Amino acid sequence: MSDPALSQLLDMGIPGGRARAALKRSKGDVMSAAERVFAGEFDDVPSDDEEEEAESSSKGRGEENGVILVDDSDEEMADGSDGDESDGNDFDGFEDDGEIPEDRLLSDPYAGIFFSKERVEAVVEPIEEPKYVRSFMVKGERENVRVLGRGEWMSGCPEGNEQSFLFQLYSMLAEGRLPCSGGCGHEFVRNEDDFFLLFSDFSAYTAYLKGKTRATCPLCRQITCLACGDKINADGGLTPQNNGKAPNLPVEKILLHCPNVQGVLLGVGLHMIEQAFSSGGESRSQVKNMSGKSSVRAPPEKKQKTSADRLSLTISKTSREESDDGETNLDGPAISNGGVFEGGGVVSTSSKGIGYDGSSSDDRSGQKKAEEAQIAADSKTVILLAEVQTYLPNLNRPGGARTSDHLVHPTALAHLRRRSGFVNDLLRNDSLLDMSKREGLYTSLFDWLQIVSNHEALASMLAMPQMRPVSVSPCPDDLQSHIVTYEGTSSPRELLENCVIQAQAALKGLQSVSELSKTNEIHMTEEDKRVSKAELARRERVKQEEEKSDANFQLRSFCERIIASAQAIDRSLVETKGKAFVDRMRESLPKLPDSSIAVEDHALSAQGTEATIKIYEEWAGRARFQYCDLTEPSSSDKKGYRHAYSGSIQSLEGMDMPRRSLAIAKELAILTTSLPVAWHSTIFLQVDETRVDVLKAMIIGPEGTPYENGCFIFDIFLPLDYNQRCPNVKSMTTNGGTYRLNPNLYADGKVCLSLLGTWSGPGWISGQSTLLQVLISIQSLILCEEPYTNEPGWANDAGTPASKAYSANVRRMVLVDAMANNIKRPPYPFETEIKAHFRLKAKSIKEQIEKWKKLDDGKAVSGDSFLGAPGHTGTITFDGAAQEVKRLLGQLENGESIAGTNEKAAAKLTAADLASSSTSGIKGDVVGGGSKLAKVLGLKKK
Repeated sequence: MSDPALSQLLDMGIPGGRARAALKRSKGDVMSAAERVFAGEFDDVPSDDEEEEAESSSKGRGEENGVILVDDSDEEMADGSDGDESDGNDFDGFEDDGEIPEDRLLSDPYAGIFFSKERVEAVVEPIEEPKYVRSFMVKGERENVRVLGRGEWMSGCPEGNEQSFLFQLYSMLAEGRLPCSGGCGHEFVRNEDDFFLLFSDFSAYTAYLKGKTRATCPLCRQITCLACGDKINADGGLTPQNNGKAPNLPVEKILLHCPNVQGVLLGVGLHMIEQAFSSGGESRSQVKNMSGKSSVRAPPEKKQKTSADRLSLTISKTSREESDDGETNLDGPAISNGGVFEGGGVVSTSSKGIGYDGSSSDDRSGQKKAEEAQIAADSKTVILLAEVQTYLPNLNRPGGARTSDHLVHPTALAHLRRRSGFVNDLLRNDSLLDMSKREGLYTSLFDWLQIVSNHEALASMLAMPQMRPVSVSPCPDDLQSHIVTYEGTSSPRELLENCVIQAQAALKGLQSVSELSKTNEIHMTEEDKRVSKAELARRERVKQEEEKSDANFQLRSFCERIIASAQAIDRSLVETKGKAFVDRMRESLPKLPDSSIAVEDHALSAQGTEATIKIYEEWAGRARFQYCDLTEPSSSDKKGYRHAYSGSIQSLEGMDMPRRSLAIAKELAILTTSLPVAWHSTIFLQVDETRVDVLKAMIIGPEGTPYENGCFIFDIFLPLDYNQRCPNVKSMTTNGGTYRLNPNLYADGKVCLSLLGTWSGPGWISGQSTLLQVLISIQSLILCEEPYTNEPGWANDAGTPASKAYSANVRRMVLVDAMANNIKRPPYPFETEIKAHFRLKAKSIKEQIEKWKKLDDGKAVSGDSFLGAPGHTGTITFDGAAQEVKRLLGQLENGESIAGTNEKAAAKLTAADLASSSTSGIKGDVVGGGSKLAKVLGLKKK
C-alpha cells in the first residue's frame, strides 16, 4: 500500500519528487509539506518522476477506487469504459459520450472523469482540534465563534485537482500579507478568522465578512479587496463624494465582487447546511469514529433491504423519517397491535388480540410535539438555504450576472460536489404527503436545483453519483490523521425520479376533479351573456384567487414543480453531456410499468440463491404498483367491475368530492414508491386506470409464518368520504367463502382491524392514517408467525399444542388455496405476478414444503382452524396438497401449460361428482373435490 501522506500530496497536484522532499523536510506533516511546496521552497527539486507518479496513481485509483481519468489519446481506456456501460440496463456510472461540442465539454469541469455508484475510496484526512476565536457581537449577543480549519475545509472525496485549489485558497486567505492595490507600499495582514468563521447563522457571517473583505489603506485611502487584491471599482469604491469610504451597498453586491469570495461563501455556507442537517435529524445515522475524535454521516443503502424483519415493524419514533438502512418508513407513527398508529415503538401483542385492542382515545401528544419540532427546524433550514442560495453561480441573477457567476471558482465547484448531501437526504423522502406538508422546505430545495441545473458548469453534478462517508478508522502511520472511507450512492437526479413518479400518480388521482368539473359546467344564460367583459375578467380573477387557496390546486402546483425540476435538469444535461448520455440515464431510472411485467425466461436460469433473490426483487420492484382495467363487459350502460365492491363503485359513478380526490392523490403518490419489496414478502397493488378509488392488492405471505409465499388477494374501495373514513377492504382468498385463514380474516372476507373500523378501539385517524398502513398492518400483524395468538385472550398461548395445531391447519389451507388454487386459476389482474412469483420461488417453496411437512400433525384440512368450531372440514391432507403444489411448480419451472392431468380429470367429473365435492376442502375443479379427483391426487377418502 502506498504512503497515504504521499498520495494526499499527489492528489493536490504536487509532483512526486517534490512531495517526497517536502514530507522529509516536514517530518511527515502533510499540511506543512504542502505549504512549503506551494510557497516555492522545492521549485528546484527535479520532477522527472512526475509523469510516472501520475500514471501510477491514476492506474491504482482506476483499479482500486473505480475512478478513471479518460485521456483523449487513450482510446483503449475510453472504449473499454463505454463497453462496460453498455452491458445491461444499469446506469451505475457517469461519463461523457464523446459526441458533444468542444465548447460544451470545456464548460463541464468534470468532463472526462468516470463516476460510479460502485466506487469505494479511502481518504486520509487530518484530525483537528476545534479552534475558537474571541467573542463577536451577533444579534446583540456576544458569541465565541469556531474557526473552520483547513482540514475540515478540504475534507471530502477528492477529484482531479480539487485539493490543490482548496489548499491554495485557504492558505492565501488565512495567512500572509497583501500589498495595497494603490501601490503605496502598505501591506494588509490576513488571518484565518477573517474569512473562515462558523457563526450561528449565515446572515451574521455575511455581515461580518462584508466588513472584512474591503480594507481601506491608511496611507492612500484606496479600498482593496482582501480576497483577490484588486482595487474596488467605481461601483463600490473610492469616489470624491464618499470621502474615501465605501458606499453602503447591499451585502450580496459587495460579496459577489470576485470568485475567491464566492468560493469562501459557498464553502462556509455548505458546511453550515451540512451541520444543520446532521444535527437536525435529516441525516439519520452517524458512523462511529473509531479514533474517537469526530464522526461523519453515513449514507443510506443503495436499495431497499433484501430481507423483511418479521413483526419488528418499527415505523420510526419520529414520523416520516428515514431509517438507518435507507428504507423510508411510513407516514405517521408506529402501528399498535390494533392496527392503530401510536407515538412510537415496536409492534407488540396484547391479551386482547390483534385487531381487538385499544381504548376509546389515543394519545398523540408525542407525535404533535415531534411535528412542531419538525416545523421549527424546517423554518430555520428554509432561511439558511435561501441565504446561501443567493451566492450560487446564477446566470439569471436579478440585476444581471456578476463575474463570479460566469467564472466559477474551482473551490465553489468542489464544495458543491462534496457537500450537497442534503439534496439527497431530502429527495430520498418517499412520501409526497410529507413533502407537501413541508412545502416551504421543498420549494426552497427546488429553487436551489433550478439555479444549479441552469448553470452549465454545475448541471452535471446533479447526475453524478454522490460520494458519502461510511466509516472512519485510525491511520496506522499517523496519529494525527484518520482514514475516511467514502462510497458511491445515487445521484440527485436518480432520487428525484421517485418524486416524479409520485407526482405523476398524484396528478392522475386529481384528474377526476377536473373531469367532473367539465361535465358539470353551467351553461350561460342570456343574462350571463350580457355581463360586461370587465365583470367577466373580475370573476375570473376571483376564481383564480380561490383556486390558489384550494388544497387540490396547491398539490397540483407542487407536483408540477417536481416534474418541471426533473425536466429542467434533463435539458441541461443534454446540453452538457449529450443526448445519448441522458437517454441512457433515463433508461436506468425507476418507472411505472405500462402493463404487467413478466420474468424473462433467461432470468430463470440464474444459478444460486443470491442471484435469484436479486432477480426477484428487481422484478417485484418494477411490478409492485400498476394501473389496470378493472371493468367488466356489460350489456347495460352502467359499468360493471371485477371487484367485491362493484355495487358501491357503480353507485358513485359520476360523483366525487374535492377533499376525497386530494386524499386519494396523496395516497397514490405514497404507494407508487413505498410498497415493501423483499424476497421474503412483497405487496403488489393494481389501480383501475379510470377509477383510482378502485384497487386490488396482493400480499405475499411473510417468511417464517404459516402463510409464507402464499398469495393473498384483497379488494379495496375508497368510499365517497375518504379519507374522513377508512377504506373498505375485503379478503378474497377464502376458497370460495369456506376458509377462515386467521382470527382476523373471516371466510366471508371480513378483515378485522380497528384501523378499518371492524372492531372497537382507536381506529382510523382522518388526515393521518393511510392505506399503506392498512396493507402493512395486514402483512405484519395478521399474517404473523402464530395466528392463534391473534384471538382475544389467547395472546399468551404461543407455542402451546393448540397454537401449533392451528398453524398446521393454516399451512394446509395455504397450500390448497393461496398456492395451488392461485396457480391454476390466478385471479385477475395478478395472473402475471402470480406466475412470476411461483416460477422464481419454485425451488425455495419446495424446500419450504419439506420443512412444513415435519410440522404437520397428519390431520385433514379444516375450513376453520379452531378445533371444534363449526366450519367446513375436508378430506385433503398435507401430503395431498403438497404433492399438487409441487406438480404445479414443476410445470412452471419447465415452462409448461398449467392445464395438466389433474385439470383434465377435473373436467371429466360428472355433476354428481362436483356436488359431492362440496364437502371437500378444495372447491369445485380448482384443485380437488369428490372421490375421483381425490384418487387422482392420492388423497384420503372420508
